[in-house]
Amino acid sequence: MYSSRYKNQEKPYGTHKYSASGTSDCAYKCGCHCGDSSSDGPLGLDPLPGGLCPGNPKDKKPLGGKLDYEAVVNQRINGLERALAKSQDQLKKVAPSKKKLAERLEKSEEELSDAKKRLGEFKALAGLPT
Repeated sequence: MYSSRYKNQEKPYGTHKYSASGTSDCAYKCGCHCGDSSSDGPLGLDPLPGGLCPGNPKDKKPLGGKLDYEAVVNQRINGLERALAKSQDQLKKVAPSKKKLAERLEKSEEELSDAKKRLGEFKALAGLPT
């Protein structure tokens, strides 16, 4: 049985169930509604058709009170935290360091300065205004 809040966070839930057309309330009476142009629901829930629904425990045994709602919201928060951590790790892998960027900038400035100097010398040799 699911006796602790931690275990409640791991309880599997199914998704919302809406009618096929127009805006409708979730058949599991979780407070979510979804339609062609808008969707909404209780704070923390994903009201879209693929979102987990606290009214749809896969074992068909609701925990009662707000425990199902809390479990689904905590599962969503945990999923978002994992996605954020993964994105941050990926960003670290592709983002050059500040030092590397500074070195690139310095090299580019040196090359630009050298090119300007050579252009000035060319213009002088060609008798062009500098």
